[in-house]
Amino acid sequence: MLRSLPQFGGDEVVQAKAGAGSATLSMAYAGYVFTENVLKAMAGEKDIVMPAYVQSDLTDAEFFASPCRFGKDGVEEVLGFGELTEYEQGWFDKMIPELKAQIQKGKDFAAN
Repeated sequence: MLRSLPQFGGDEVVQAKAGAGSATLSMAYAGYVFTENVLKAMAGEKDIVMPAYVQSDLTDAEFFASPCRFGKDGVEEVLGFGELTEYEQGWFDKMIPELKAQIQKGKDFAAN
């Protein structure tokens, strides 16, 4: 259940609203919180850690969503995501090829 909620959370909102709405405000609020924290870090506040989809070498994928420490100049450090359980590793291994394909698709689109 915990794994499926982030994956299908938007669908859950639409179903709960009987098709009469979406999770748009949730996404807008998430964007607001992210922006507010990045601005705090740029203003000098310390120890601002937020998840971000960034270029990193933590996985075989060129980009990955990871906790990041933000500072005055943006991302100061990409933090690891810790050890995975065997169950999590199985899902992780299934996900990486699709993520890499989507990254390549985005890079190809940007190049044209």
